[in-house]
Amino acid sequence: MRNHVVAIQGSISSFHDLAAKKYFGEEVNIVECNSFRDVCEQIYKNKVDYGIIAIENKVAGSILLNYQLIDEFDLNIIGETYLPIELHVFGKKGTKISDIQEIISHPMALGQCQNFLSSLENIHATEYRDTATSAQLIVKENSNQIAVIAGPMIEEKYGLEKIIENVGDEKINYTRFYILSKGVDYVENPNKASITLQTKNEVGSLSEVLTKFKTRGINLTKIQSVPIPHNTTTYAFHLDLEFIEKRKLEQAIQEIEPFVINHKILGIYQKGESTIDILLN
Repeated sequence: MRNHVVAIQGSISSFHDLAAKKYFGEEVNIVECNSFRDVCEQIYKNKVDYGIIAIENKVAGSILLNYQLIDEFDLNIIGETYLPIELHVFGKKGTKISDIQEIISHPMALGQCQNFLSSLENIHATEYRDTATSAQLIVKENSNQIAVIAGPMIEEKYGLEKIIENVGDEKINYTRFYILSKGVDYVENPNKASITLQTKNEVGSLSEVLTKFKTRGINLTKIQSVPIPHNTTTYAFHLDLEFIEKRKLEQAIQEIEPFVINHKILGIYQKGESTIDILLN
């Protein structure tokens, strides 16, 4: 059996690479992509088996664009994984903090280090493709004036040196990733679902929807409003739901139909390992 081919945003040793290997195993074949849109296009065009994209971070919050991309490319969520996030400052060996003029990293990583970055003088932060590619640039430039905020795997992979450790705003931090597929994979004993819906413009419509899930014993673990493209006043809602019996989920989805304009099941899958368990291990 061949190994899975999985598209990620970024390069080898980035957080997306680690998340892919955590979910699929170390032997997975990684396809590096420049953007989240590129990841979704690779899946849509059948160039890869699966894709993986970050959907939320404990500190930086949700990535709204990725909700829209999942819907735009009509992709299915077949799983999720949580990755603990450590963020440190790395640079060329021998670099001192006084040498640094610029710190580069992925926008999400920079967004998780605002307290640290705001404390710096005469050092500006620049958004870059991802943490691993940022590290590659430092190696290429061979300059002690550039540093990167990244995870601990960067140090050995690219021969860099840790200058400052634990610069994240939250010492206990994680990112959640969705595993995406063009088709619907069979999942044994699913216990979580992601759906998107647009409620009717009537008082109490959203409340009625949530009540239907509550009545069926379904736990709402996340609700996210997402702007609808080309419509400045209307929003869709993305819901993550945990359940014990799939039958009750199906019944609840039928029962919400009078209160919504449309709805779509984005995926039914097994929930990822508890973030509490991950961070304590």
